[in-house]
Amino acid sequence: MGWMNTLRAARLLRTSPWRAVLADLPAELEPYWRKSAPLEYEGIRTDAFFFVRAAEGLLRFFDIAARGPCALPSEAADSVWHAWLRMDPASLDRFCVDHFGTVLPHIERDKLGHGTLLRAFGASCAQADMAPGLTRVPPLFALDAALRMPGGHGYWNRGGRICYARLNEQGRGMWRGRPHPELTTAALASIGLADPRLLAAQARGSGSTADGSSCGSVGDLAFASGDAGCSDSGAGSCDGGGGSDGGSSCGSSCGGGCGGGGGD
Repeated sequence: MGWMNTLRAARLLRTSPWRAVLADLPAELEPYWRKSAPLEYEGIRTDAFFFVRAAEGLLRFFDIAARGPCALPSEAADSVWHAWLRMDPASLDRFCVDHFGTVLPHIERDKLGHGTLLRAFGASCAQADMAPGLTRVPPLFALDAALRMPGGHGYWNRGGRICYARLNEQGRGMWRGRPHPELTTAALASIGLADPRLLAAQARGSGSTADGSSCGSVGDLAFASGDAGCSDSGAGSCDGGGGSDGGSSCGSSCGGGCGGGGGD
């Protein structure tokens, strides 16, 4: 499988919308990440394809964070950021200025302001040209589940509700997902991303609410409730978004990595 992942990585490097920026990554970053990431993120894959996808995710994040503070919803992307910070922070700063116009500091979760995860979600949707009434999550939010990142952040769109679970050691967690307390239908509506039909259904009192319930039934889809996996356990955890809404048990530890951001 190693050769297949190498081929997949090469194809992604040719076809990625970020290929020009990916080509400017330091040559020594990937081998350094391959050696250091498993020491921080237990069980992380270190093949070439995983690295390129994670690095591409980090670039997506830098692009949105350059416009204002955002939480990082991917441990996979954060693993590359951490490796680069350890390896050569000066080259990282130069890279960010060259490609994104500003230095992007790595901000721990307790220093991130309220709403930075919602802001990241909205900016990621705009980046991916995703219209209101979305039926998926933007690529940055889908990254950890797609790569099966151990201890990562899993996001899924279930009939317009954004569900979240902390991924387990195999990078799985879909069936434990619950609506995220910061990405409720009302919150998405506030940034113009809610499905009008879902808003209307909730206004009529039909279906489960987007706050605190399981990812219940929408149409023919039914999803199990259970522990959303919002604990701080897991590899390389420095998770956090903004504050939570409504006192959810997920709190501020649920659904985002560290964060960063340039000025508005």
